[in-house]
Amino acid sequence: LNKRQALSLFGNDISPIVLEVEFQTKDRLRFRLYDPNAQRFEVPLKIDGPGVTAEEANYEVEFSDDSTHFMIKRKSTGTVLWDSPLVDLFFSNQFLQITTTVPSTSVYGFGEHEHPTFKHNMNFVTYGMYARDQAPTSFANLYGVHPFYMCVEPDANAHGVLLLNSNAQDVTLSPNPSLTFRTIGGILDFYLFMGPTPENVVQQYTEAIGRPHMPAYWSLGFQLSRWGYNSLDVLKETVDRMKRYDIPYDVQHYDIDYMERRLDFTYDKVNFAGLPEFIKEMKKNGKHNVLILDPFIAKDEEPGTYRPYELGQEMGVWVNNSDGMTPAVGQAWPPGDCVFPDYSNPRTVEWWTQLCLEFKDVLDYDGIWIDMNEPSNFMRGQIPGCADTEINNPPYIPS
Repeated sequence: LNKRQALSLFGNDISPIVLEVEFQTKDRLRFRLYDPNAQRFEVPLKIDGPGVTAEEANYEVEFSDDSTHFMIKRKSTGTVLWDSPLVDLFFSNQFLQITTTVPSTSVYGFGEHEHPTFKHNMNFVTYGMYARDQAPTSFANLYGVHPFYMCVEPDANAHGVLLLNSNAQDVTLSPNPSLTFRTIGGILDFYLFMGPTPENVVQQYTEAIGRPHMPAYWSLGFQLSRWGYNSLDVLKETVDRMKRYDIPYDVQHYDIDYMERRLDFTYDKVNFAGLPEFIKEMKKNGKHNVLILDPFIAKDEEPGTYRPYELGQEMGVWVNNSDGMTPAVGQAWPPGDCVFPDYSNPRTVEWWTQLCLEFKDVLDYDGIWIDMNEPSNFMRGQIPGCADTEINNPPYIPS
């Protein structure tokens, strides 16, 4: 790429950077911008492309003669799906930005937001994306991150684009129409899906990232959930009312109030005495039961009294500090301090599975509701607080 003459907004520019384009399948193109001289974080999701020759692909890639623009076109119609003016490209250590025009204002996606409409307003709206435990608020991200959009072109063909980046990021929709992506880490790694129908786009997208699991048939039924029944008696009255008023009802959820002091893999034997029998009774009447579980574990219970922590400690399953040895400690629903299971560790899968199987012998649940897995922590960082570093205090904070 051409050399940038001026420094970017936040310094620590990386130069040179490489633009690598892979024609993965006839309907899927990958292009990524990265630092050839240093390894930066990349989302550990392997999306394999069998590779095809350019003649077979439904897209074509072009650079303008003066190399100031990078373009992707739909071969059959000539519609420009992506056009990045490279003067708007920034690639520094903690600020990456790229802008593209889109062929129409019919832009959808960027899920897990409080969107007023499915079709987005393009009038300089910015959506921030960062997986954290944040209750729904307008124009703020919810719990997950989906940096994927679909654009319906003026002739009704559709294409989709994924930015495979899990750092804090935002996207600005502008009336040109154009999109500007900004992120504070990793690399710029894009996948473009050619459609041409919206259904085809989604099929190609899930072929790349993985298909959703087929849900249990009963889980498509009518479900009842609330936090704060606080006792089995109140829950029984609720179930009776549902029956009395003939309200369709297939699944009952149990929030953290069923637990003993909000400890995972326990139930409150005072306020929810008789819960195992109640769940069996519900099952006999054709209802299904879903228990909540939170992926943080109290660490300060009396020795010998709380198996989930002791087994986890033995198996070494916690998220550790940067020293790789001492568990990171935070606070959440249970009393006292908590540790956090590291689900990227295969031993954690064994630990969690074993506890779930043992718990099924206590409460014969049909499904598990995973809560607070963004992950969530009620403190600002861990005990004793966040290190005062550039990573925790980036020069650019996404919206």
